[in-house]
Amino acid sequence: MATRSVLERSRSALHLRLLAAQRRLAEKQQGAIIVIGGNDRLAASELANQLTEWFDARTVRVCAPDTASSAGRPFLWPYWQDVPAKGRVTIVVGDWLTRTTLEVSRDKLSGEPLRTRLKSLRTFEEMLAADGTSVVKVWLETPEKSLRRRLREAEDTDAEGWVVSADDLLLAKKSSLTLARELRSQGSGKNLPWKVVIGGAETKLRDLHAGLAIADQLNQASRRRAAAKVKKPGSRPRGLLESAAPHPTLDKKAYSQQMAKLQVRLGRLTRLAHKQGLSTVVVLEGPDAAGKGGAIRRLCGLLDAAHYQVFPTPAPTPEEKARHYLWRFWNKVPAPGRLAVFDRSWFGRVMVERVEGFAQDAEWARAYAEINDFEARLAEAGMVVLKVWINISKEEQLRRFQAREDSPHKRHKMTAEDYRNRKKWDANLRAAEDMISRTDTPHAPWVVVSADDKRHARVATLKAVCRALSDRLD
Repeated sequence: MATRSVLERSRSALHLRLLAAQRRLAEKQQGAIIVIGGNDRLAASELANQLTEWFDARTVRVCAPDTASSAGRPFLWPYWQDVPAKGRVTIVVGDWLTRTTLEVSRDKLSGEPLRTRLKSLRTFEEMLAADGTSVVKVWLETPEKSLRRRLREAEDTDAEGWVVSADDLLLAKKSSLTLARELRSQGSGKNLPWKVVIGGAETKLRDLHAGLAIADQLNQASRRRAAAKVKKPGSRPRGLLESAAPHPTLDKKAYSQQMAKLQVRLGRLTRLAHKQGLSTVVVLEGPDAAGKGGAIRRLCGLLDAAHYQVFPTPAPTPEEKARHYLWRFWNKVPAPGRLAVFDRSWFGRVMVERVEGFAQDAEWARAYAEINDFEARLAEAGMVVLKVWINISKEEQLRRFQAREDSPHKRHKMTAEDYRNRKKWDANLRAAEDMISRTDTPHAPWVVVSADDKRHARVATLKAVCRALSDRLD
C-alpha cells in the first residue's frame, strides 16, 4: 500500500512538470512533437491517452498517421501533415522508425535505399529542431515473452476492441528488437536520441517512466539554443543568368504553330502520366512581370482539369507562419498521377525572405540544404521535379510595368510594391544566382528561360516540361 502511495505521488508530480513544460512552450511560442515508437503498439496508445490527461488537452493533438493514404508520396509526407504549430503539442503514435523497422524486417528495404531513408530521418528531425520545434522521442520496448502474453490477452478480450495485426506479431520477435536497436542509433538526428522505456511492467509505472523521459527531453529542448552555425554563401557565381541574355525572339506565326503542337503533346503526356501514376512538380520563379502567369496559362491550356492544380504562393498565412516554412508545400505534394504547378514556391525562403530580412541569416543559409532534401524526397518517391527560372532584363521589366499601367485590363496587377522591389534588383539577382547554383541537382534541375520575348519564353517553358515528362515516360 505504501508503494502504491509513492507511485501516485510521483505521477502527480509528473503531471505538474508536464503542465509547466507545456506553459513554457506556449510562452516561448515553440512547438513540440512527441513521438512514441517501439514494438508495443498497445502500450503506445495507452501512453498517448495518458499524456492527454496530464497535458492541457486544449493545445494537444494525438495523431496516428494514415500511411495507407500516403501511397505514391514521400515516406515522410504523413508526418509533415502533423508538424505542430508554435505553442502546440503533437503526439505521434506510429512513428517513422517503427515503420522503417517493419520494412527492413520484411526485406522491403535494405542497402543504399535504407541508408538514404535513415539519412532522411536524421535530416527531418534536425530540420524541425533547428526551426524551434522540440523533438521528443520515447521508445517503448516490451520483452518478447511479455509482449506476446499482452497481445493474446488483448485479442481474447472483446471489451478491449483491440485487433492484433501482423505488424504487432512481427515487432514482437526478438530479431525485430535487435534490428530496431541498431536502426535507432543510425536514424536519430544529432543530439536527438530515442529514450528507451522498458515495458511489460505495471501500466502506471511504465507510463510514469515514459512521462519522466518526456519531461526531461522537453526541458532540455527548451534550454537548447542556437543550432550549429551555417556558412552563408560567398560571392555569387557570375554569369549564371547572363547566359540567358541573348533574348531570342519568335514571330507570331511560328509561335502559334509551335504552341499548338506543344500543348497537344503535353496533354497526351499528362494523360499517360496519370494512367501510370507518375506525379509531376513544376516550379516557376522569376522577377516581377517576367511572364510566369502567361506561361502557366499556356502550360495548362489543354490539360484535363482533373489531372493538375496550380498553386499561387502568396505571403504565408498566420497558420503557415506558425510552422516550418516547408510545411505548406509538403501539404501540396501531388497525389499519384497528378501535376502540381507552383507560381513561386519554397524558394521564397532564399529569395524574398533573404533580401527583405524576413528570415535570419542562419535560417535562409541552411534553407538550401533543406530545400535540396525536400526535392530529393519528392524524387525518391518517383516524382518528376522541374524548376524554371523565367529571366528578363531590368529594362524589359520597366517596359512591362509601364505597359501594365497603360492597360485598363492589366492595371490591377501593378502596386507600389513592384517598384519598391525593383529598387533591389541587384540584391534579388544575387540571391537568384545563389539559389540556382546551390539547388540545381540532377533529380530537380533548373532551366533558365530568356523571357524578354514572351512568345519564346512560353514555348521554351512548355518544351522543358514536355522533355522532362517524356524522358521519364520513355
